[in-house]
Amino acid sequence: MVTAIGGIFLYSENPKVLADWYHKNLGLDYEYTEQHEAYYITFPYREMNSEKKRYTLFSILHNTNRPFVDGKFFTVNLRVTNMAVILDKIRQEKGEVRGPEMHDEGQFAWINDPEGNYIELWEERD
Repeated sequence: MVTAIGGIFLYSENPKVLADWYHKNLGLDYEYTEQHEAYYITFPYREMNSEKKRYTLFSILHNTNRPFVDGKFFTVNLRVTNMAVILDKIRQEKGEVRGPEMHDEGQFAWINDPEGNYIELWEERD
């Protein structure tokens, strides 16, 4: 089950210029992380009916980090629960699944919707 948008990832030939544009025109104050070579801003929130603090990430990365899916230039990251159930359902519908992979932030997998949009699924570690 999808519980929230985990993040939106834009890809750019010049991420600093794009981050500066978002700052100048929309007031977004991006931070830079050398580890991921990305500009990012987080939008914190609390889950409904819970005290868990969460965040949505809006990140700008260099094109070399972009998953190469023909004609697609952004990725939506969806926070999910029960990753295994979701991936089984997609496979049953003959959908292609890449992953899952475990990282510091949790488990990730990647799919394409029927129109080829690249979707990253994220199940956070508890």
